[in-house]
Amino acid sequence: MAVFVLSCSTDDDSGESSNIQTDVKKEDLLGVWTIYSVESDGVKAEVPVNFETCGRDFFIYNEDYSYSEFQFLESSTCQPSEFQLKWSLNRGVIELSTVNGSESQLIEINSLNTTTFIFTTRMDLNGDGSLEVYKLTALKYNPPNEMDIYTDSFSRRTEPPFEDHITFRWDIYTGYNTFLRYEIYRSTEECDITSAELVQTIEDVNVSRFIDYNPPTTEGICYFLKIYTDKGLLGISNPRYVATEFILPESVKVINATDTESSVALSWEKYKGYYFSHYEVRVQDQNQNSMPHIETVAIIEDVNTTLYTDVNPPYVNNPIYSIYVHNIFGNTSQLNQDGNLITTNFSRPELLSFDYIRFLSFDPDEQALFFYGVNPDNTRRLIKYDYINHNVLAEGYKLPSVQTDVEMKLITSNEGKELILEQGGEYWVYDASDLTFKYSLNLDFIGPRDSFSYLKNGIWVFSDDDHVFTYKRTGSTMEKIDQKLHFTKHQGGGNYEITKLDNANVLLSHNNEGRAIHYSIDKGGFIANKGIIQIPLLATLNSDLSVNMESQLLLNKKRNSVYSISDFSKTDSYTNPRVTFNFNRLGTKIFGVDKNEKYTGSYEDYSKEIVVYDIEKKYSEKITTKGYPLYVVEDAQGNIISLSSGFPRDEYYDLYNNNVPDMFIEIVK
Repeated sequence: MAVFVLSCSTDDDSGESSNIQTDVKKEDLLGVWTIYSVESDGVKAEVPVNFETCGRDFFIYNEDYSYSEFQFLESSTCQPSEFQLKWSLNRGVIELSTVNGSESQLIEINSLNTTTFIFTTRMDLNGDGSLEVYKLTALKYNPPNEMDIYTDSFSRRTEPPFEDHITFRWDIYTGYNTFLRYEIYRSTEECDITSAELVQTIEDVNVSRFIDYNPPTTEGICYFLKIYTDKGLLGISNPRYVATEFILPESVKVINATDTESSVALSWEKYKGYYFSHYEVRVQDQNQNSMPHIETVAIIEDVNTTLYTDVNPPYVNNPIYSIYVHNIFGNTSQLNQDGNLITTNFSRPELLSFDYIRFLSFDPDEQALFFYGVNPDNTRRLIKYDYINHNVLAEGYKLPSVQTDVEMKLITSNEGKELILEQGGEYWVYDASDLTFKYSLNLDFIGPRDSFSYLKNGIWVFSDDDHVFTYKRTGSTMEKIDQKLHFTKHQGGGNYEITKLDNANVLLSHNNEGRAIHYSIDKGGFIANKGIIQIPLLATLNSDLSVNMESQLLLNKKRNSVYSISDFSKTDSYTNPRVTFNFNRLGTKIFGVDKNEKYTGSYEDYSKEIVVYDIEKKYSEKITTKGYPLYVVEDAQGNIISLSSGFPRDEYYDLYNNNVPDMFIEIVK
């Protein structure tokens, strides 16, 4: 039964005010009461319990002159509806009123002691618009144990803007007992409350949020909520598990990027979120595919440092920089195209134009490299390049149109210095001085072209899947001299490689044979089979087998092995470099890099350095480079020349790794 219904006038016109106990003090009223009976017009009735499981409705006069009445309207949770008023006492008359004073009701105290409270009030209970006088008897009351309906609401907030930290909310306590505190516990040991530590105590009933400002850096954390009233522990929540791998720091916005001829300066907004560990500055190329090449250039552990200058930008035009935030859990902020990413105007004029290079040839005397490469728009270029001054010396405008796996070669013969490219069974000849197309050489044998070499006196040697051939060249005319069968077992897929030992001797090998045939060729161009040589040569390209005449050594790059060309004995093998490029000029050292031969899914072992292996001393040393070496040679002046890339790539001829123009020539110091 509600006694707070404020539907009457405060005028005292009942004529029954003489039975008021005027000596009642404030202290006599304080406490919890419940109405047991009601009397009207001489008829007295007991007030029943609405829900036995919940107990009786009750009301409280509080010390601060607030009045609370609790009514149980349902039994599933036994959570009473609460009505808040304020009260005052004047000579045995209580005035109950709304907080803003807009409505009020008078209660006359007829009798009051420590256990019983009898009072009279006027109410319209039957809805006829008139007020009736009711006398009510209330007794001091001890409500039953309060049900915990609060701790189930204890939950982590994960919607914006709460994703970057651990924050919990819960329903505030609105019960009828006196609130004491909320307690937040944290556990990292299998969500065990017995080992959990108390991390915060909250004594304000209206504060229903908790932020963990200093969580442990574990994969998972459990949190618990306890609520205490003057009756003791009201309830404890089930553990709430937080997987820290999903707590992502907010991105920061790049403010500006300025560049000079040799540097890029960045500035960004300070991180204002939670759990900061460090900033990471990354740079990437202009690749429009889903997998650009990306490198980390700086780690900054001071949250207040928001400036960084890259004094060694990558060898790529218009590099893109981004700033990422890492938190203490090892998680990284997400990419925001409009926020933490910025494109710069920085450029490298020495960059080659190619996405990838199909073939290259080296002229150590003229300090030039010949490239046949593919541009970003899929057009081709054939150029002669001055790697000292970084400019194009000549360009060939009759471009190959047929795909070939036969390597382009720079050959000096009785016809001069020429660049040779195989095209559909023909051999296109370019003048090496200016890349003017001269003519094509036609051979009369039918079948795929695998490999070729020039000996001397106009004698050329060729191979296909079955034979070795010699031809005499006079200008644009090729006249066959001799042919010999090679391996009896026919190997599919070509790759019968000719390795020139000197002007009169060659080896023919195939990956599947595990051995080679030695041929000698006399001055007239006639071929003699000198027998099987038991060396397991391995080559993807003809240049994977290299001979140095100064040291009389043969280098099998794919097997990291060195052989004598006089007796074909194995003279050395090495483990570093793992990938081999070339001999030095004298054949005493080997250039390479220390990485896996083939891309394994990451570039973790790629580095900006070359490995120089000393054959005599059996010793390797590393030399730092500006880029990632792809091809290393030594020219006639003793310069170590490296074709390098600004970002890691598998090979210079690799067309599968979403490359952009980032290759250049550097002289390794």
